[in-house]
Amino acid sequence: MVVGSFVRVKALLLFGLLFTGSAGCQTGPRVSSRQLIEHQALIDFSGLGSVEKVDQLRISLAAPRNWEVITAGSNALYHHEQWRSPSTHTGVGVVYAHLPLPLSAKAVVWFAKQEYTRQNEDGRVIAEWTDALGRSWFEAENRKYRVRGYVVTQGFSAWVVYFGYRTRYMPNLAEIGLASRATETVAPMLDPAPTAAPTP
Repeated sequence: MVVGSFVRVKALLLFGLLFTGSAGCQTGPRVSSRQLIEHQALIDFSGLGSVEKVDQLRISLAAPRNWEVITAGSNALYHHEQWRSPSTHTGVGVVYAHLPLPLSAKAVVWFAKQEYTRQNEDGRVIAEWTDALGRSWFEAENRKYRVRGYVVTQGFSAWVVYFGYRTRYMPNLAEIGLASRATETVAPMLDPAPTAAPTP
């Protein structure tokens, strides 16, 4: 699969949760459902299906049309699905994880980075940034895959949304562009922000 060893969710969560003290239970910029749904409405949907809910992932998204859906892993801690292109060289994936402790998106990215470099001696993180919606993005590669994605967390929930391709093949720009737009349509089902009680 496209993501291969990059998103090793089981190891990431176990490693991260055992060593949570090193990063703390940080909070970062709050990502709002309203902003994500508004952002979703601005995307070019050519080549994508209709926006649909995926209850096991607690998201809505518009997946690429005619791409194969694969459950890449599921247990009590997480559910992971991927959409694979007809060429099998490009994919989109979403991981929804239940965290025993609340972690910031940056902490999840940090744990993923540690696990990735531990599992792949040739792996490297190319870039990390936070966008205007508050999503923590990453881009990484090894000799097999190039992956770009983002992390959103809220309380005890975390979502890793990504797309990537196999580097041993000539990049299919049409597939990569479609995968990129599909990741932009993903809107995690976040709980609404608490409202302040009115002052008497």
